[in-house]
Amino acid sequence: MSDTDLVHFSPAVPLGVHDAVRSAPHFVRWRDGLVARFDVRRIDVHDVIMFGPRVGFIMAVADARHDGKPVPGAALLRGDSVSVLLVLHCPGTAPLTVLTREARIPIARPDLLALPAGMLDGGEFISTALRELSEEVGTDLKVRQEDLVLLDTVWLSPGGTDEAMALYCADITVPTDVVRTLDGRHTGLPGEHENIHLHVLPLADLPHIGRTDAKTILSYHLYMARRVRQNDAGADLSP
Repeated sequence: MSDTDLVHFSPAVPLGVHDAVRSAPHFVRWRDGLVARFDVRRIDVHDVIMFGPRVGFIMAVADARHDGKPVPGAALLRGDSVSVLLVLHCPGTAPLTVLTREARIPIARPDLLALPAGMLDGGEFISTALRELSEEVGTDLKVRQEDLVLLDTVWLSPGGTDEAMALYCADITVPTDVVRTLDGRHTGLPGEHENIHLHVLPLADLPHIGRTDAKTILSYHLYMARRVRQNDAGADLSP
């Protein structure tokens, strides 16, 4: 079956973006994965949210079967993302970490505390992680590519969205004055309506900040488990 016969668009999707949707990397990956693993009869694209000239979120429904039986077909296609757990080692203090406080419309919360994170936007996981740290934390915190350690890559909500997130951590030694400048800093890209405030707190306090998102809690526990394994192996734990 050709792509034109397989993929259909609702009247709500402008004709001028049909080709862009068909060739968008996150749509291509999803469509090809479906065709390879399921009996796909039809894909209907119900809506598309553009991020400027780039295809952003895609709401699609697949008429698909597995083992001869229909399976739920609705999917919000977002593409992949990254997050970074920064562990700051400052003389005379216990390890610290940095959280962002940002408004999140999907959960109707104006003040969610969570790890720095962002969408891939066509880039690679590790380059996106470095970019997001620069945009959300600041360029004065020197994090190199070799500082980033991949804890795991997980699907965040596979019953509804295609998004997989790479969870990174980085142990960084910083002077006290840098920590002072980070706490309370206002960051974000105005062009993307980002209004972010940073919070520096002891790493040990992270599980007790109240309701947060999955990447934040999971990254903390993966990091602590990694430290235990290193300690048991007699590895050097210094950053």
